[in-house]
Amino acid sequence: MKKLFAVLASAGGALYGQLTAEQRVIDFDAMTALYAKRYAPASWKAQLFGVNLFDVAAWRERVRAARDDLEFFEICAEYVARLQDTHASYAPPFAGSAWLGFSVDLYDGKVLIEQINRTLLPVARFPFVVGDELVSVDGRGVEQWITHFQRFRGAGNPRYGRRIAADAITLRTPSRDPRSLELGEAAQVVVRRDGGEVETYTIPWLKTGANLKKVGPVPTPSSLANPIVETMDDALKLAGMGLVKVDVADILGPEPLPEEPRRALLGYGGLSPVWQVPAGFNPRLGRLPTDEFTSGTYTSDGLRIGYLRIPSFSPGLFARALAQLEAEVAFMNANTDGLVVDVMRNPGGAVCAAIEYARLLTPSRFTTTGFAWRPVLAQVLNLESAYNQLVAQRAERWIIDNIKFQWDAVKLAYEQGRGMTGPLPLCYLDRDVDPPTDRQGEIIAYRKPLIVLVDEFSTSGGDMFPSMLQDSKRGPLVGMRTNGAGGSVTNHAAGYYSEAFTRNTDSIMVRKAPVKTPEFPEVPFVENVGVRPDIEMDYMTRDNLTQSGRPFVAAFTRVMVEHIRANTPR
Repeated sequence: MKKLFAVLASAGGALYGQLTAEQRVIDFDAMTALYAKRYAPASWKAQLFGVNLFDVAAWRERVRAARDDLEFFEICAEYVARLQDTHASYAPPFAGSAWLGFSVDLYDGKVLIEQINRTLLPVARFPFVVGDELVSVDGRGVEQWITHFQRFRGAGNPRYGRRIAADAITLRTPSRDPRSLELGEAAQVVVRRDGGEVETYTIPWLKTGANLKKVGPVPTPSSLANPIVETMDDALKLAGMGLVKVDVADILGPEPLPEEPRRALLGYGGLSPVWQVPAGFNPRLGRLPTDEFTSGTYTSDGLRIGYLRIPSFSPGLFARALAQLEAEVAFMNANTDGLVVDVMRNPGGAVCAAIEYARLLTPSRFTTTGFAWRPVLAQVLNLESAYNQLVAQRAERWIIDNIKFQWDAVKLAYEQGRGMTGPLPLCYLDRDVDPPTDRQGEIIAYRKPLIVLVDEFSTSGGDMFPSMLQDSKRGPLVGMRTNGAGGSVTNHAAGYYSEAFTRNTDSIMVRKAPVKTPEFPEVPFVENVGVRPDIEMDYMTRDNLTQSGRPFVAAFTRVMVEHIRANTPR
């Protein structure tokens, strides 16, 4: 592939160049206008962090003075990152990655190695092991790297932000750091072994993607007539399209090295839990590609404990997921004394999935999370179109009424010039919902005690789901404060010259009642606040890393046993 890139660089060298200062300013203004128009938590961020989205004069001057496209991308990423919003991000148009062949995360506050690809890093040459500590890369300490990467990616939860930044030390992408495109062929890596020995290795970067570092050029439209191309010959010359012979073998290159599955976070959105299931675990779901959940049972202290992992709220097939969950709930009702529901490292997904799953686990009426929207004309028109389609399709009356209710609310807020709507239900006409019933009217939701496992990577829908169960006092949350990604998100172009992208938070989640926390005002928001566990329990320890999570499993099992004993009639 190296030869192919060389050919492309020589043949297409005239195809791209730096953006002009004017074009960067135009694109920056387009991005900031998007946030001014559509960013729902703008007032909340101003109150929390003193961030004024509308004061862009100093930012615009930095953009105008940028030395190259990569610096421009850095400035745009910093502008979005200061919102400290997990959902909001900025991504340059470049693809690709560079990986050192091993992955790290924060355990006991230290950057420890948690995965190693032994095909890329054979033990004979690289004898470090899982649990060893990463000290530095290319002469820069890990804390310096974490601070560096946090400039470009905001986070609703500081602990989440540090972990994402730590992961970027060994896995670089343009969205994490635009200057990752300037990496050399290898890195100097310093590792502290478990016994205290400090070792230095030269490790090559495994790179993917074309090595592009700039975009453009294209003329900026103006009042001056300046045709670019007069003839086809001129066009070919401008494009650098002289005849170039390329061998098919050069394009295909050698067979790629085998690579272990890699995520930005171990187990994020994964079907299986990040820890090893307890001894004597009897699996039910989670072994087939059509399974939407992992489930099973085990015993402890004479009690039958069920386990249900919800990997995300974006199932492969929603109807299949509901059918599987309903069957598992029926089984657990008949065969367990209590249930552990796991939404750790759940990246979220569909609002209605989170509500329907909660209904199957809550045997009484509860209040769903509301969404306060930043009203925009596109949303008004989309809801109007959805309403008209549902009427034409003769959909069920309650579905039509629900969309009409949302349409009217957003339209009224838009017409009145209000910055936000009130908190709206999204899947029902009312935020208060009842558990599902069978044909005889009997409640089919899980009736016995349960606990919910959460952590800082319980994100978006992974924030929303435990907030509803906690508000209904369904059972204790066990783990760490959730992500605090408390809204809905859409993707947008961030300027047509730069071809970059940004993600915007269009709404803000509103809980049943305000929540008091040490760090924030008493508010009903999930954004930044997150959902706080009733029982704090940290998986991110070296003991859990080196023992496949056995201490963590033993600890939450004790909580489950105590909860069953305290809430089961004798």
